[in-house]
Amino acid sequence: MNLVEIIQSPAAISPRTGQKAYDFVSAYLADSKPVTISFDGITDCTSAFCNTFIGKLYMNFSPSQVDSLVTFQGLEGNDIWSKKIHNARLLGTNENVRTVRKSNIDDLILS
Repeated sequence: MNLVEIIQSPAAISPRTGQKAYDFVSAYLADSKPVTISFDGITDCTSAFCNTFIGKLYMNFSPSQVDSLVTFQGLEGNDIWSKKIHNARLLGTNENVRTVRKSNIDDLILS
């Protein structure tokens, strides 16, 4: 499925659109069905989007289930997007990383 169609935009930039993608893919995971998500046509992709979409998948489903059922395509030549996806996966699977990031954000906001 093309991500542009899921989020109704070529810009994968906000947590709100990340939630749309999460809701779409999580329905497949809940039914243990494979799904391929294509980034073809996406013009921008942010960490906020990836964390809400992909990080949340890894938080709420087992990493092995996500890895075996979800395939991402259309990332060729987009090393930065691939890194954002990797970081979102790390954030979703590692509570220590989430705690450190939250602490860093709190320090910025409260300082």
